[in-house]
Amino acid sequence: MTPRGESTEVDAYIFIKENLRLLGWDTRNPARTPEGQVYTQNECLSHPEIHRMLVDDKPENVIKVTESVFWVVEAKKSHTKLDTALAEAKEYAEKINNSAIIKTKFITGIAGNDVDSYLIRTLYFDGSSYRPISMNSREITGFLSPDEARTILRLNNPNIADMPINEKLFVSKAENINEILHLGAVLPNQRARVMAALLLAMLDDTPPNIDASPSVLISDINSRAKRVLSQQGRPEFIEYIRISLPSTEDNHIKFRNALVSTIQELNILNIRSAMNSGHDVLGHFYEVFLKYANWAKDLGIVLTPRHITQFAAEIMNIGLHDIILDPCCGTGGFLVASLDYVKHNYTAAQVNDFKQNAIFGIEQDPGVASLAIVNMIFRGDGKNNIMEGNCFSQFLAPHISNGNRTAKFSRSQNEHPPITKILMNPPFALKQSAEKEYRFIEHGLNQMEDGGLLFTILPYSVLVKGGEYLTWRKEVLLKNNTLLSVITFPPELFYPIGVHTVGVVIKKGIPHSLEQKVLWVRATRDGFVKSKGKRLPSDDEENDLDRIKSTLKSFLSNPRIAVLTQPRFCKSQPIDFNDRILEMVPEAYLDDVPPKIEDIRSEIDKMIREVIAFQIVQQKKNIEFEKSVFIDRGPKEPLILGNFVLESVLNHLIAGEYHATKELDNGSVPLISCGELANGLVDFFEIPEADQHKNTITVAFNAKPLTTRFHPYVFGAKDDVAVFINKSNLRPTSLTFIGAMLCLQCWRFSYGRKCFIDKLKQQMIQLPKDSSGALDEEFMEQVVKTHPYWRYVEKSMNDSVVNHD
Repeated sequence: MTPRGESTEVDAYIFIKENLRLLGWDTRNPARTPEGQVYTQNECLSHPEIHRMLVDDKPENVIKVTESVFWVVEAKKSHTKLDTALAEAKEYAEKINNSAIIKTKFITGIAGNDVDSYLIRTLYFDGSSYRPISMNSREITGFLSPDEARTILRLNNPNIADMPINEKLFVSKAENINEILHLGAVLPNQRARVMAALLLAMLDDTPPNIDASPSVLISDINSRAKRVLSQQGRPEFIEYIRISLPSTEDNHIKFRNALVSTIQELNILNIRSAMNSGHDVLGHFYEVFLKYANWAKDLGIVLTPRHITQFAAEIMNIGLHDIILDPCCGTGGFLVASLDYVKHNYTAAQVNDFKQNAIFGIEQDPGVASLAIVNMIFRGDGKNNIMEGNCFSQFLAPHISNGNRTAKFSRSQNEHPPITKILMNPPFALKQSAEKEYRFIEHGLNQMEDGGLLFTILPYSVLVKGGEYLTWRKEVLLKNNTLLSVITFPPELFYPIGVHTVGVVIKKGIPHSLEQKVLWVRATRDGFVKSKGKRLPSDDEENDLDRIKSTLKSFLSNPRIAVLTQPRFCKSQPIDFNDRILEMVPEAYLDDVPPKIEDIRSEIDKMIREVIAFQIVQQKKNIEFEKSVFIDRGPKEPLILGNFVLESVLNHLIAGEYHATKELDNGSVPLISCGELANGLVDFFEIPEADQHKNTITVAFNAKPLTTRFHPYVFGAKDDVAVFINKSNLRPTSLTFIGAMLCLQCWRFSYGRKCFIDKLKQQMIQLPKDSSGALDEEFMEQVVKTHPYWRYVEKSMNDSVVNHD
């Protein structure tokens, strides 16, 4: 009998099944569920052929890879018994392999327990011998996913490469590691250091001794990390990733257990194999770590999602002739993506020259720079040119190394800068005092040769703001360089950080001509969805970046090519230099989708329901809502639309009179803002008659710009909305219809691109026109009056005042 409290092989059951489940195996018993794939202990004997071969033997697990191919897992409770577990798994497999019907091709030995962690080793039987399974030339340390197992089986080869990374699993494990380190008393801003040291320590063929005491284990990890950095010529970075025991002795064991558990999690992910693949795994982990570190936000560090760095490297068509720079490289995402792109297009020798001579990065935070160094070391780049420091104090000069054209860091600007392409995501200026993003662009352009291409991610506001931003766009960017493309990225790209961003491509040194076309792209879907507080890839979500990638790549190579215009998505068109605001965003240039009558009715319905909501709140009306939205009669004529400048239709738009409610006393007149509830109602105040309006529309500047509401009652307005003074006596139905059409244009605006009064007046809008080209108010009235609640709106218009009793 096992003594109470002592570990047994049973400890491994939950661990095995949970990790198989995370990898995509169906861990239900195949004897009970046809789709199940994992037998546990004696469950395997329910399979007649397995039972016939094993008789009464029962391995820990038997996994059904296919109907005829199986995988045997055997566990032992101590790390020292790993070879024993593997030998016993082999014995079970050889018995099953005596069958003419089924075969065991995979065997795994697992040794350990929940306290000491688990060691895992897996072999593949190729028909003559059992061989260790490796991915990307590194023996795996965890379990196989179903796809990996089937790939090995199909190739009959235990050595596979560049299998797709299971991003959901990696994010899940990264968050789990954060929790482990948290429980181990590791502060948020120290976790990246711990991760870097562990990853370097795991580069050795022999793993760290996880059975050692806390001080011995930490010394072992630090020694390994220092050795790797010294071998790669970067010994100075050990000071930024060296780990040490907590000051409180009570936390030593807790910290040691956290390190051991983290190593186990990394082993399960086959991290050494994954790091040697074409994927920026460390970047994925670090993104999760930074969510827990407030210091990163204070520095304006926003890590670029990996699919965006890959997208940028591809559209920029990085090649052997390029020397690339990221002047604020973070963990090296753009550098890794560029290297990976070259790796897939050139020979190993060419790639080796490229990574030694053509990749340069600068990072101001030494802790983050150390992560970039580690990231590049895992790419096989031991002599990378990543510099820790302020990018504004670092310059690049041409250099020749072993006959290869390259660059070197310098303390002064060179007359002939060597960089051909820059990919960057400068720190976002989160505070007024922060370095403005465009300064990073200017500095980057100064490091480039004329004709070089710069890709940068910027906050959306940089391309629409006035003041110094407008001056920079007009007097610096376009006077000295050519804008080639602007891509609006999904609004939640950097979730949970709420900043809307664009991708911008600039050609260095050639002033932007009036005729020069720009490729405007609105890519609001990237194949990711929010799930449980994270953005994860989804096969069900469309990907606009994939749709435009090849077109964008071709356009950057030759901006004169014809591009198919796709409404609300992409268009090639010159900049409008008559635009006083000089907005340089796709939403200002893209064509709209012609509205359908159903779309217009839907917006009219929303506007009228907002009026009813106001009436319910203000007058406590008990309105019985009909089931049908629109009465089954409509306009007799077809919808014929013409383009109108809004100011020509709503010829007297003014901003609301009030900024702060503290200026007003409580009263009986509703104050309207851009708020979303009850038709924009703020509250009731004493509002002078000169500032009162009635039976007209307001248009929002903020919140959701262009949202329009009809107000069939006396009201005052805040200055975050525009009010139409109806001197031209447009019908209320016309105003409601026009409001609906404006709401259909809301896609052009966002919190980043607001719609102030001057911009609003020049907004183009489609409206019904008659045979003479004039506004067709008859048609608009026919549409609006088919709404069953319009009668409530008409009644309000006939009331001289709003009754609040």
